[in-house]
Amino acid sequence: MRAILLLVLCLLFISCTKDDAPIPQLTVEKSSTRFSLMASGELEAVTSTPITSASKTQRPQTIAWIIDQYAHVKKGDVIVRFDGVPFQLEVDAAEYEISKLQFSKNKKQREMDLSIEDFNNEEEVVNFEYLMAKKFNIDDPLLYTKIEMIEASDNEEFLEAKTQHLQKMESHYQDKSLSEVNLIDSQSEFQKSKIDVNRENLESLEIKAPHDGIVVLKKSWDDTIPQAGKSVFPGMKLASLPDLSSMQAKIYVPEVEAVGIKQGQSVDISLHAFPDLKFTGTVTQISNTAQPKKRDNPIKYFIVNVLINEQDQQKLLPGQRLDAVIFTSEESEKIVVPIQTIFREAEDSWVYLKEGNTFNKRFVTTGLCSTSQCQIDAGLKENDVIALVDPEQVNKEEAR
Repeated sequence: MRAILLLVLCLLFISCTKDDAPIPQLTVEKSSTRFSLMASGELEAVTSTPITSASKTQRPQTIAWIIDQYAHVKKGDVIVRFDGVPFQLEVDAAEYEISKLQFSKNKKQREMDLSIEDFNNEEEVVNFEYLMAKKFNIDDPLLYTKIEMIEASDNEEFLEAKTQHLQKMESHYQDKSLSEVNLIDSQSEFQKSKIDVNRENLESLEIKAPHDGIVVLKKSWDDTIPQAGKSVFPGMKLASLPDLSSMQAKIYVPEVEAVGIKQGQSVDISLHAFPDLKFTGTVTQISNTAQPKKRDNPIKYFIVNVLINEQDQQKLLPGQRLDAVIFTSEESEKIVVPIQTIFREAEDSWVYLKEGNTFNKRFVTTGLCSTSQCQIDAGLKENDVIALVDPEQVNKEEAR
């Protein structure tokens, strides 16, 4: 009997604990709300003149000297100077090859002249023998036997055929020799073109400022700027001369926080160098996709460009770090609840509304949401009480 009574008391205790489970709750009310998000970035010019390495060479170049970051330059001042030793070595090697080819050409020309002279001499001898054979070849059976006349006739035909053969051999040899000479000439022209290219590269070792401005060296993928001793590829952007009269903020917004950003939204900007000064701007462009800022960092960011309203060429300089507040909505009077109080499934959204002593599911229409709050367009009114968590889940956990 005592055991039965104890069992009943335990069941009553469990039942009371379940009913009286503490559910965190919130009384909703209208408030003046303006959604915003914070991010960091840097300053850059809207337009700038790129400074790139020479694109005519087919191999990397080594920087021998480069101007300091943010240095002021005048038109014609040297910004980058490249190492010209590799190009000079190429010129010297090509000139040496041309000398060798010229020696081979002269040698071949002499050989060809001597061989042709030998052919000509042999042709003259054969022609003379042919003329003699023809002159003294008397077709007289009273003076010569028939066999002697046949032999003389054969000798005359042989000498004539030999002359024709020598002429063909001379022509063939001459054509072959001229082809070899032409090949040497083409190789020489190729070496001359190498010399022209490398001399042109030697003349363009210096990159000069196309106009007055401030030099902003471009960071590479490893977050380093160009410096002496570093190799760069043809056409690679090394620096820029920005137009300081029109500056913009380049803001990096984490992918998970980039909610509701649109063109035309207002932005408040604070520079790290001048924390007491406040600037304002307008969103002009948002990148289509999120990309990581560094290779070894998997976090992806959207790039948001913001045109600054207050231009100041003395304080707004490229590369300065900044903090920004992007306002993703206009200020309005609406019911706003924490985002964790809203539950979703497919197209439905609901909260748990307190009615009496219980919390019941109430479907709502949500408006603009941030990562922490959400506006309610329909489904709730002021002074409604909602649960901050899922009551059914809390009761299940209490039952355990």
